[in-house]
Amino acid sequence: MDVAEEKRLVEMIQAGGRLREQALSNIYNDSGIKDKLTHMITNNHGNTQDGEDLYQEAMIVLDKNIRSGDFRVEGSLTSYLYSIGKYLWMNHLRKKSLTLKESFSDQELISSSVQPDNLMMDEQRKEYLKNLLSKLGTKCQNILEMWQLSYSMEEIANALKLTDSSTARKAKYDCQQQLIKLIQSNPHTKNELK
Repeated sequence: MDVAEEKRLVEMIQAGGRLREQALSNIYNDSGIKDKLTHMITNNHGNTQDGEDLYQEAMIVLDKNIRSGDFRVEGSLTSYLYSIGKYLWMNHLRKKSLTLKESFSDQELISSSVQPDNLMMDEQRKEYLKNLLSKLGTKCQNILEMWQLSYSMEEIANALKLTDSSTARKAKYDCQQQLIKLIQSNPHTKNELK
């Protein structure tokens, strides 16, 4: 991808809706970056499935950072995505007391605004939260996942065929309250999510 194409993709993601979906699809289907990440992972205690999973996680972080305005990079969009993937994998390995065989160059660290500690929850907390969300039902799962990915209330309403954005906002609130009740009903849950 050239600079103009990457800029256009970032603008499409910021615009939201179908443009966002199209841009994310274009980036996701760029096999070059996916292959590069998968190669790095298979050379560092992982397998091809780990590469696929990590690429999807990196795409979620990229989307969220662009939509929230946290995307500030002096290099290319693909370098940024690769850096996110490397940090996510490094974080995964650190939790398993393993290390990357590859090292990060100073330029890579400087050119990216990615903060490894801020990227993702650790795997255990993420799995625990998934289990809690599964108890809420499909509608609440979808609403909370879309909201976490910075979809607007209007986008959530359209995607889930709700009346309007205020209905989506009310549904999100109700789902959050259900999740809070689940967490509060079990003291063990509070400790797991700290």
